[in-house]
Amino acid sequence: MARRYNARGFTLVRWIGLAIALPVLVAVVLLGRNAALVIDSINESALKREAAALERGLKLLGEIHASELLGHALRDEAFRNVVLAHEPGWLRANFGSHALSPEGPQDLVVVGPSGHAIFASRVAGAPAADDANEMLAPAGRAMARARELYRRAHAAGEGFGDRVLDGLNDGIYVTDMALVDGHPAMITVTPFAPESDGHDVPREPTLLVGIQHLTEATLDTVEALADIGDIEHVAETHAQDTGAYTHAVRDADGNVVTHLAWEFTKPGNAVIRAAAPAIALSLLAVLVLTLAGAVTMRRLTRQLADSEAAAVYAARHDMATGLVNRGWFMTALDEAMRDASAGIASSRAVMLIDCDYFKAVNDTLGHAAGDAVLQALASRLKAQGDAVAIAARLGGDEFAVLSAPLAPGEDAAALAERIARILMVPGRFEKYIIPLSVSIGVVAVEMPTESEIDAVLVQADLALYRAKRDGRGCVRAYDAAIDTGPPAATEEALSEGFRRSRSAAA
Repeated sequence: MARRYNARGFTLVRWIGLAIALPVLVAVVLLGRNAALVIDSINESALKREAAALERGLKLLGEIHASELLGHALRDEAFRNVVLAHEPGWLRANFGSHALSPEGPQDLVVVGPSGHAIFASRVAGAPAADDANEMLAPAGRAMARARELYRRAHAAGEGFGDRVLDGLNDGIYVTDMALVDGHPAMITVTPFAPESDGHDVPREPTLLVGIQHLTEATLDTVEALADIGDIEHVAETHAQDTGAYTHAVRDADGNVVTHLAWEFTKPGNAVIRAAAPAIALSLLAVLVLTLAGAVTMRRLTRQLADSEAAAVYAARHDMATGLVNRGWFMTALDEAMRDASAGIASSRAVMLIDCDYFKAVNDTLGHAAGDAVLQALASRLKAQGDAVAIAARLGGDEFAVLSAPLAPGEDAAALAERIARILMVPGRFEKYIIPLSVSIGVVAVEMPTESEIDAVLVQADLALYRAKRDGRGCVRAYDAAIDTGPPAATEEALSEGFRRSRSAAA
């Protein structure tokens, strides 16, 4: 019985555990999902910032190149020799076969106001050579933009002082990206104008066009300017291999010139690694608390189940003998009489047992001796094993027995005789040997049956009454022809007593 109630308690614990664990699990999953979203957002923002820093680095590189173009020679001397005298020799003496740059060779083309090249650093022939004009092809957009900016400044008089343009200091330069000879390069175009020395300010500028290839040295400068490490350009066919670490570099028209890749350390991953110990400790604490709650709940449930089982046992059993009480016997007998689930009819014996001379034992040896007699009778009934389906103490010195289904040919009276012989073996109390005597009334009942339980018990009681009348210490089976019983009023009282007992059990 206790096992059944413990099983119910454990089932309750499992449901309570699920009720506790599922919200915790959902909270952990949602926390992990939100943490992943936050980490992805941090990494995405950091990647965008580094891409913007890369663009700023390229822009700063263009400013540096524009400054270098004008810084190779004094502007007054350059104006006299380039704009007025058109002296290529001076250009070669000052700019060399390649323009000098900390990042490596930088090609230089000087374009006159007419739009024709008057000097090219890589061209050994005439200044207007076709090779020089081919060098200018990728720089067409930047040159047009630089001329437009110069004309606006000239028309507005901005940066001219009295009459003369102040060159780079007014930000009149243009940068662009382009493929030159199949390699990505930065194009820098700077309008070239003299300081005030008596010359009129020209309406069309002379342009210094610098072509700086994105070499390893150039990218090292971009790394320093953008504060990004290990930048390298990759071919378009391999751009996808670097995933989110790749940035497309475009020209002024939005066309992709090259892809730059760099080492990107995901700050979100660093955050989660730093927070991992605290998160793990928190989850461990939640797990420990959950397990502690489950263990406590299981212990409390077990205590409640044991307490309930003990209360049920106490309500159904006689505490002095350990046998079931009158109420539970009535319930079990009624169920047995109505149970048709087996589908096979069987005969069972219903016995009422009375301990003879029990009052004399109490009066002479005391109630402790009487309790010893009752316990001895109960123990012997329990020892009958499978022969007895249920044994009960109805109260005082009265007992009742419902046998197991009788074997074919087995007689209810014979079973009662065998039980009587066992019960009447003398018992011991302290130093006394107590002779025991019982009277038994038995009735055989075919089960299942439509008979009323009161009628069956009255028949057994009538048989018991005859056993007492015949001298006690004997067994009598109910016989309708013999057992006329006590007066009708007494029979009605017995029936009413059994009825009250069954109501109490229900």
